[in-house]
Order: sequence, then structure tokens, then C-alpha cells
Amino acid sequence: MTAAATLEEKIENLPDRPGVYLYKDVSGDILYVGKAQSLRSRVRSYFQPGADLHPRTRLMVALVRDLDVVVAESEQEALILEFNLIQKHRPRFNVRYRDDKSYPYIRIDLREEYPALCVVRQRAVARDGARYYGPYLSSRAMWETIRLARRIFGICQRLIVSARRRSGCTWAPEKGPRKRPCLDHHLGRCLGPCVGAVTAAEYGRAVRQLCSFLGGKYDRVLAELRAQMEQAAADTRFEAAAKTRDRIEALELTISGRRVVLAPGSDVDALGYELREDTGCLAAIQVRDGRVVGQDTRLLEGVSGVPTADVVNEFAKLHYQKSPDAPKEVLLPIGIEDSGVLEAFLGERRGSKVRVRAPKRGRKRDLVAMAMENAQHHLKTLLERESAERRRGEEALAELQNLLGLPTPPRRIEAFDISNLSGAEAVGSMVVFEDGRPRKKDYRRFRIRLSEGSPNDYEMMREVLSRRLKAAVSGNVRSQHLPDLLLVDGGAGQLRVAGRAMEELGLSMPAAGLAKEHEQIYIEGRAAPIALPTHSRALHLLQRVRDEAHRFALSYHRNLRARRARESVLDSVPGIGAARKQKLLRHFRTVSRLKAASVADIAEVAGCGGAVAASVVEHLRKADTN
Repeated sequence: MTAAATLEEKIENLPDRPGVYLYKDVSGDILYVGKAQSLRSRVRSYFQPGADLHPRTRLMVALVRDLDVVVAESEQEALILEFNLIQKHRPRFNVRYRDDKSYPYIRIDLREEYPALCVVRQRAVARDGARYYGPYLSSRAMWETIRLARRIFGICQRLIVSARRRSGCTWAPEKGPRKRPCLDHHLGRCLGPCVGAVTAAEYGRAVRQLCSFLGGKYDRVLAELRAQMEQAAADTRFEAAAKTRDRIEALELTISGRRVVLAPGSDVDALGYELREDTGCLAAIQVRDGRVVGQDTRLLEGVSGVPTADVVNEFAKLHYQKSPDAPKEVLLPIGIEDSGVLEAFLGERRGSKVRVRAPKRGRKRDLVAMAMENAQHHLKTLLERESAERRRGEEALAELQNLLGLPTPPRRIEAFDISNLSGAEAVGSMVVFEDGRPRKKDYRRFRIRLSEGSPNDYEMMREVLSRRLKAAVSGNVRSQHLPDLLLVDGGAGQLRVAGRAMEELGLSMPAAGLAKEHEQIYIEGRAAPIALPTHSRALHLLQRVRDEAHRFALSYHRNLRARRARESVLDSVPGIGAARKQKLLRHFRTVSRLKAASVADIAEVAGCGGAVAASVVEHLRKADTN
């Protein structure tokens, strides 16, 4: 049976149910992922003779050779499934995030006795009953917000937790109060829950006020603080009243710069867009209680030839799949096809009705115009910056071409580095720069196979280079592109190793070494290294590539060392088998988090008795002392 016949048969037998369809090309790569209320009607509409299709869609249909479908229970479920598949496969005909970064959020779980502020990445955001605030496009802005929260609401620093700073959290509520308060408590910046200076109820009230602040409910927070101040003054607790007064003044100063654009009580998101060639910028202005509290700006790719309404439609679905926040109303510059599905999806998340509409006049239309202006400004600034970076990169490549005597600029540079600790957990890295910019999808990591205990950096480099080049000559599709310049971290010795690795495989390409000590460039065939001036753009480019290779190798080496330490400690604990070990590793992730956990927490996560959990704590303590 031919591919065309197979495709026609699949289209003919499609169910009349909600779901997701995936179009594939002749090689099996996914071209497009879409959702439908009726798979039969939607998919057939693409292949009807004389169908009125957009030129981009017509091109996609001409490339389709196969089709897969996933049936869903509802269109909302199909919406979620469509988002997950686009994120996984990034099909070329879908509008998608150009830079799918995972931005930080602040997580607060009010069910805890002493709720902690946890910094989590977007991929860790879940519907687990906790509250999430963000995303913060700048981590600096997020930590400034946290510092402000400490100053105004007295949040304990030891209850501010992030993946990086977890080890600094030495107090856990289940361990009871500490003997000495922190300096912040002496300075009046912390309520002091770690020393029992405040009850769980009082601390919880401060955290709830913080949640209102992070959610933009400023008037509510000010009203509560003023009531606290008046009550403290009536009870002749004048020092407490003065502290609350100072917090009110700090909060009023903070919100004085927050622009009021709508009536109090308005919870609205306004979306705007700007499209240029294949790049789009979408801005979402967040208004809470009538004030502008933030803006989320995202870049899209794959927008060339896509109708504007479809771009806005796709962005709205992408944006609210990732955002844990659901406003009362979403304002759009134009109407979209999936507004009803989006309303139902957001309404379920919020727990009340949500409107999605395109206002025609009034203050809400002005707010959309503001979002449009912000998107236009952001995209213009970005494209100008990228143009300047591209120009500097071209100048650096031209300088490298002259320096190395190459026929063309070295547009693809591959750099290699080695990382090990006395031969243990030896790894190698390969990073790729194209046109002066990192191409991260071509990065490679290597676990070196040489035996431990006899570290030899030259042999390690030779192994890594040989494995990379052998993959190219063997026809490996992922490794078929050879570099215009091969860069090694080191001097003449490492450069000679690179030359031997190429010679063994009958390859020849330009190679250079960059030594850290004096930042000198070693080139094959030259006895003396080259010392470029510190302002040389060619030198800056080589340094950047070399440092990226070093960072990539070192991070892999550290991960392997941490994994070995984590696994070896748990392997030696009686009663902790493979299943329990996996549960502990999946929940706590790092040794430091496991060490900070209580016996009760370990027992609950691992599903074991108190004696086994206590043995885990004991083994961790012994591992620290050894």
C-alpha cells in the first residue's frame, strides 16, 4: 500500500471526537500539531479539493505523508495535550516560543504551619494547591521583591528556599525553636518564628498579606496593616504600632510607582503583538486591582506567513498553559478562534467565569494599545541588539580568517575541553558556535572511558576528539557537519593531539589552541604562539567559545560527582532498596536537601519505618564526618 493510500485511509477513518492530530513528512518528522473539537471535520478540511487554504498551510499539506491522532475526552484536554506535544517536538509549521526559557516563580503553600517562600522554575509549577507568583523575567527583580517582602512583612530569611540556597536553611519548624534569634530579628526585619517570637497564626497572617501584595491586592494589604496598627495602639503596644506604621509607609512608597489604569477590583491581562518576518513579540500586561503589576514579554518563531489572528490565538494558548495565574478578563487586540475553549480552561483554573474578548473602545482598548506599543518597542530593541551582535560576530570571524589564513570565515567553530578530578569522573565537552553565537542543540558531552587513577589530559583529549570525528566519518547524521575551525583548550601539546586525531582518520581542518595562562593562540605550523591585543574581537570570540566549553564540561563533571556521592551513601543504608532510593532521590534531588530533612519526612517519602529513616540520617551524618 502506498503512503498516499495509507494517509487517505487514515483520514477516512478519523473519529468524530475531540483530540490532537500530528502531520508527518516523508521521513517521519512532525510538521504540525493541532487540536480539534472534531478530528474528522478538522483534518478533512485540509485535504478537500479546492479548499481555501493559506499559502503556508498549502505548503504544509503538500508535505504531509502520514498522520497520527490522539483522542481526548474534551476540547480542553486536547488543548493541554496540544501544548505538551508542541513543547516536545517543536514542529516547524507551529507558532512556538523562540526562546523557551524557564522563568522563576515564587511558590507559597499556605497549608504549611510556617509557610516558606520557595523559588521554583516554570517547569516545576504544578497544580498542587500552592500559590505561584510570576513569572519573573529577571531573577534580580524577583530577589528584590523577596527582599522587599522581608522588610515589609517580616518574612524569616530561613524560610526562603531555592534550589541554590536550600543548604542555607538550617531551621525547620518541626525541629522546634532555635536558641538564638538572627540579626534581622534584632533589627526588626524578621518576625522571628525560628525562636518562637511569633505564633504560627500570626506568622501565617503576615504570609497571607504577602500573598495579597504579590497578587496586586495593595489596598487590601494597606487596610489590614492600618487595622493592625490601630489595634496595637489601642492596646498600648506602641512599639508594635510604630513598626506597623513603618511597614505601611514602605508599602505606600513601593506602590506609588504602580500605575492605576482601571477601576479598583479589575483583574485583567491585556495582550499585544508585533510581527516582523519570522519573529514575533507578544506582550501580556498584568493588571491586578486596577494597577499594572507586571508584564510578560515572549518571543515567537515560525510566524512568517501565518495570519495575525492565528499567531495571537496560538500565543494565548501557549501563555496560559504556562502561567498559573488566571485573571477575570483577557483583553486581545483581535478576536481569536479558540476564545471559548480558553475561557473554559481559565475558568476551571480560576474557579469562576473568565471572559476573553477584544475591546473596541474605552480604557480597556487603551490598555491593549499599551501592550501593542510595549511589544513593538521590545521587538525593535531586540532586533537592533541582535543586528549589532551579528555585525560584531562577522568582524571577529573576518579577523580570525586573516589570522589563520583561511579561504572563508570560520562560521562553525567547535571547541573541546576536559574536566576531571585526579582522573575520577573524567568527562569531555564539545560546544558549537555558528556565526559567533552558540548553537546549543549541537553541544555534546562525553564520558571518558580511560581507567581512573591514571589521569592523562592528552589521552583524554585524544579520545574525545577521536570519538567526535569518527562519528562524522561514519555517517552519523547528528555529527555530519565538520567545523571550519577546531579549538582546543590548551597549548601546543593539546594542539598536537588534535592533529594526530585528525590524521588517524584522514581528515584535515584548521585547528587552534587557546592557553589560559597568557591567552595566547597556538596555530599548527607556527613555532611561536600569537598574542593578540586585549581589545581584539577575534580573541574575545575565542575566549568566549573556550570558556563555554569549560563551563559545559565542568557542570557535567560536577553532576556526575554529585550523583556518585548521592547514590553511594544511600546504597550503604540497610533497608533502602532500589525503589525507596529512587523515591528519595526523586523527592529531595540533592544530598543537602536529604540531610536537612527530618526522620519523619524521610519515612513518609520512602514509605519505611522510623528505624530505617533514622539509619538514613545516621549514615548521612557519618558520611559528613568521613
